[in-house]
Amino acid sequence: MAVRIISAVVGIVIGVGALIADISWLYMIMLAFFGAVGVWELIRAVKCGQYKLMKWVCTVFAAAVPFVLNVPVLRKYAVTFYLAFVFCLLLIMLAKHETLKFSDVAMCGCAALAIPGALSCILFVRYSVENSAMGVFLIIYTLFCAWFGDSGAYFVGTFFGKHKLCPKVSPKKTVEGLIGGIVTVGVVVFIQCLVYNLFIASDSFMSYAVLIPVGMIASAVGVLGDLTASVIKRQYKVKDFGNIMPGHGGVLDRFDSVLFTAPFLFVIFSFISPVV
Repeated sequence: MAVRIISAVVGIVIGVGALIADISWLYMIMLAFFGAVGVWELIRAVKCGQYKLMKWVCTVFAAAVPFVLNVPVLRKYAVTFYLAFVFCLLLIMLAKHETLKFSDVAMCGCAALAIPGALSCILFVRYSVENSAMGVFLIIYTLFCAWFGDSGAYFVGTFFGKHKLCPKVSPKKTVEGLIGGIVTVGVVVFIQCLVYNLFIASDSFMSYAVLIPVGMIASAVGVLGDLTASVIKRQYKVKDFGNIMPGHGGVLDRFDSVLFTAPFLFVIFSFISPVV
């Protein structure tokens, strides 16, 4: 427990420091690190770690994605960059065709495309507004929708859970826990909006009518990420994806729900403004 608490405190300090700085390059470096580690963890989990060249190509690509998608001078070459990555994977498959299966190449390539791309949506959400305080608010909001949904589901499910949600995938998850997590996010988002609008906002305010229902839906979407990670771990018989965060597992163990929540919020805020 002590290790878990210390690990959490260190993570919170680093995260708060990054939010206070609110520098795009710092965000990209952090996302590049998390994306690369996440891809490395998944490749190892699905038993493809022995293909070292493919593993390194996927990891380096994942680290580059946040920069390619967010730096204007690089963004115009994004399609070329992605096609070059696919071409490299196919060359590796041809060179290692006797031992390397197409299904393994496709799986690792998909991981390298999806994980850093989903994480980059955190930055897309941040820069969907120009105001720095609002942008930081939306980063925190995105993480809260995922993580408080998990925490609320855990506590409500532990004390009140009776009906299993997906017993063959995640036996401990319950319908009551799911509802509890969604309600918890609704309460947390209300408090977050209240604090921002009362003490931080100047000329524009965060919309309760948008952010509370969207956050509750995002919490439910995050459960899909959690269940997806559970399916992968169950199929490949792994307990945790990694141990980079002692007591919390790996990057994918901590960000599995965020990988679904962040893209969902990016799409929603592309059509609906969270600001009034």
